[in-house]
Amino acid sequence: MGYMRNTFRVLPVLFIIALAIIVPVIFSGYSELEKGNTAPSYLEAAQHHQSAARRLPWRADLYELAGHEYYYAKEYALAEASYQKAFQRHALSADGWVAWGDVHYWLGDADRAAEIWEQGLEQSNPSENLYSRLAQIYKEKQDYAKAAEYLQRYVSNHVLDASAHYRLGLLLTLSDPQTALSELINASQLDLELDPAVQTLRTALNLASLSETPSAQLVIIGRGLGLVSEWELAQAAFEQAIQADENNAEAWAWLGEAQQQAGSTEAFTSLERALSLNPNSSVVRGLRGLYFQRVGNNREALTEFQAAAKLQPDDPTLYVAIGESFSKLGDMIRALEAYRYAAALVPDDVNYWRLLAQFCGQNNINVKDVGIPAAQRAVVLQPDDAGLHDLLGWLLLLDARYPEAERTLLHALELDSQNASVHFHLGMLYFQLEDRSLAQGYFIRARDLGNTDAQVVLNQYFP
Repeated sequence: MGYMRNTFRVLPVLFIIALAIIVPVIFSGYSELEKGNTAPSYLEAAQHHQSAARRLPWRADLYELAGHEYYYAKEYALAEASYQKAFQRHALSADGWVAWGDVHYWLGDADRAAEIWEQGLEQSNPSENLYSRLAQIYKEKQDYAKAAEYLQRYVSNHVLDASAHYRLGLLLTLSDPQTALSELINASQLDLELDPAVQTLRTALNLASLSETPSAQLVIIGRGLGLVSEWELAQAAFEQAIQADENNAEAWAWLGEAQQQAGSTEAFTSLERALSLNPNSSVVRGLRGLYFQRVGNNREALTEFQAAAKLQPDDPTLYVAIGESFSKLGDMIRALEAYRYAAALVPDDVNYWRLLAQFCGQNNINVKDVGIPAAQRAVVLQPDDAGLHDLLGWLLLLDARYPEAERTLLHALELDSQNASVHFHLGMLYFQLEDRSLAQGYFIRARDLGNTDAQVVLNQYFP
């Protein structure tokens, strides 16, 4: 009985001592919480919230909050440690699982990020953002089928997300062209800005469906992906084409193109393989020409483009490439001949008359006899194009036909008042006519619209 009485006498004392210890800790915890809520920076807020979490064990959610703040402060290692503590205390929210994976991704550990995100999907009510994160991770790993699987799950919950539909369509071009086409069309209907790319891919997929062999189909799909600058996926398509037929020279050549676009040192090896398989393919020779052109070997580029043109003499793009190669080699006469021949092959295609006129203007060669007539032809073919009127006005300016140049450039301005190049050329015109005030006004407008040459002129002549 005496022992019990002593115990009852001691307990209140122990309770008071415990309160004396705990209450200040709790108060300091809430003080840290308040400091965290009003801290001037993410880093300071994170430090206060983490301190509060240690003092308030029932507020394990504060570890996640500190993790978010470390994340915003780009202190990813500290953020990871905070998320880890939240995880250990079963206090990670749906967004916390996303963010925990994010910090591992930014720390360069994509595999661990994927593990966390996949684990996050196993939780109740996971964030839908996990699907898009995993889709991106597996795309980077070049596991396109799995990337498409996760993105499909994301799209099913975000039916109005045009970008997601488009990305899913791109991924599915390699495995399910029909579904890919459906997704791409959905994307363009939701966002008209995607329509040009979608139409390019739609044409490629439709053409591919008419091909007789899987290898040829994949080459066409890869070319379509390349046209919309999806070179990583294009490379995968060409690699699949080679797996289907390792003797497909064009697949090897296009693989070399995709590899060069990606900066791979293997590009030349693939192009050499293509040449060994079929030296009489205009596609192989043309892509080899592009390779040599990009690495600065204009002599080899010219040889390849000429070989391609002999094999496919009706392709104007090859003669433009020949003209460019001659130009870089300093042979302007032959370059001009090649550009003229390209335009003559397709007399109703405005693009080649534009290229011919631009070549004359940029090199100040045969402006009067060839350049101006070419620009005039382009204007006739496309009379509402302000850029073509600007090109013609510029060539007339070079030929010192000032009244005609003024009329043409002012008409270009009527068609497009925000065209920086037109304002610049009007500035040059009035500068030639020694109307400095008017010239300066057009130069200023051109500069404000983004023309860098106008700024140079203003600095030099209108300080």
